[in-house]
Amino acid sequence: MGHMIRTIIGKTHIIQPIVDGWVYAEMICLPQDYALIFLNDNLFDDIEELVDIENTSNYPHLNYLTDSVICFLKEKSLKGQLLYMETDYFGGYGTQAGVIFENGEMKGEPMDGDGTVNRLLGLLGVRKHLQKDEFDSLKLYKYRRMD
Repeated sequence: MGHMIRTIIGKTHIIQPIVDGWVYAEMICLPQDYALIFLNDNLFDDIEELVDIENTSNYPHLNYLTDSVICFLKEKSLKGQLLYMETDYFGGYGTQAGVIFENGEMKGEPMDGDGTVNRLLGLLGVRKHLQKDEFDSLKLYKYRRMD
């Protein structure tokens, strides 16, 4: 089974104002008072058009983390932590990468590789439930596609 997503995850009170301000942003509520927004093609295009910064970033493991998206996430992280992540899996093989934004800054360099999503979710404050990792504790397995 495949799994390909580009998401922004944060506490619900941080995600809600983003959704309120962007036509193509739809909030999905998660456990532990977290929420996610898919960075779908329409939202990505709107951010690129409205922020309109020439792309000079070079994160080959994060295809949609352009300078415009980075600027957008820095601004939105002034109110609280946000996690940006991309995953692309098919048949159990694939990639995962992401980075946390906090206080208007990218918190370290983006990470990639096995276990990245769970490490970043842990840094975001997600609590693991008994015999589950952070990914499963937020029930992110329900969201294998952005459509």
